[in-house]
Amino acid sequence: MPALTLPAVRRFLPLLFVVLGLFGHVFMQARPAWKKVSTGGGGRDFASYYYAAEVALDGGDPYDTEAMTAKAVAERTRKSVHPFFYPPPFLFAVAWVGPVSLQTAYETWFFVNELLLIGSLALGVWAYGVPLWAAALLLWTWSPIPDNAWMGQANLLALVPALAGLAIAEKRPVAGGVLVGVAAMLKMSPALFLGWWLIRRNWRAVAAACGAAVALSGAALSMVGWRATLRFYTEVLPGFSKGDYHGLKVPISLEANHSIPDLYNRLFPDPGPFLSATAQHASTATILLLLALCAWRARTATRPAAMLGALTVLMVATPVYTYEHHLVFLVIAMGTAAGAVGEVGAARWARGERASVVGLWILLVGAWFFLAWPLTWLREVQAALPEVLRPLCRESKTVAEAALFGWLLGLGGRQREPGGG
Repeated sequence: MPALTLPAVRRFLPLLFVVLGLFGHVFMQARPAWKKVSTGGGGRDFASYYYAAEVALDGGDPYDTEAMTAKAVAERTRKSVHPFFYPPPFLFAVAWVGPVSLQTAYETWFFVNELLLIGSLALGVWAYGVPLWAAALLLWTWSPIPDNAWMGQANLLALVPALAGLAIAEKRPVAGGVLVGVAAMLKMSPALFLGWWLIRRNWRAVAAACGAAVALSGAALSMVGWRATLRFYTEVLPGFSKGDYHGLKVPISLEANHSIPDLYNRLFPDPGPFLSATAQHASTATILLLLALCAWRARTATRPAAMLGALTVLMVATPVYTYEHHLVFLVIAMGTAAGAVGEVGAARWARGERASVVGLWILLVGAWFFLAWPLTWLREVQAALPEVLRPLCRESKTVAEAALFGWLLGLGGRQREPGGG
């Protein structure tokens, strides 16, 4: 029997991480989420996509919430449906639902999300410096993953083409731009990544992304018509900045909201359902300041993956609503941070800077824990704390977003340290 040498163990570790990651994910995250999906629940958020597609396929307006609800009531699946507020080309991704029931489509979407999750992590390992051990732990511990799955959300549908496009844009700017353009037409937020290319003067990628968005919008006219398309860009989209998501009735101050505007909403509340003018202005000023900081650091970026991770955190935290399932967007950003801590930590450890290395790992583990801990834990801890500490607990995920953003931003724009860190 051959001796178990250190090189042999190292060759075996990647396979071990993959197996353990998938095994843990199935039993710790996918199985409980599938139980919620398979027992119904009216399709949860996925029902909005489903009935928007159904209405559009019948020649109606997918932004007509009453028409969507009427279909759901007629089919006896739900009493009401959340408004649909995605760009018209999004409907191409769910046009297949026509001949199938809501429950069948909802269950199918669950498996689509599982494949997209594996695809996003594979891209993270390949192009964004995510170590296999971190990918495995994310599959086990990142609570936004099952939340995204059982809610039937489309975050990973936009994340995968965005990751792929950003990864290849330096060498293949047209293909990379098209992929990010597709992502932005599935959810508007990935359009923020065009700022990265503007700073890097990758004009071909920017042009390709804009061209793809225009082409997809034109193609979507065949499905939704010009009136519905105009309605999205003139009525639905402008309301996002104040928290009007086409009539979605969810309070901004919900404890599951982890956004920059939510912080200002608590400081400058409005008696109505939307952001006050002061909160809007303060949010806009803060976001513009953070974008300017990103642009300044990006000029000297030596780790593009870290800079893109920082931009992803900002992309997640800037909308009025940042729910638990939106944090699935940060799965690669956190993995990139873990890889960078390992790289920088090894270099500093070799130079004898032990305290610095310990501090880096404490920051990483703290941000990871608070972004990943389930809302049920947060609520239980918050209820047990003294009143004065409850706001800090409530905003723990927002604080963790800020820590992750700061670490990735600082690392991405800094020269590499001696020894490879």
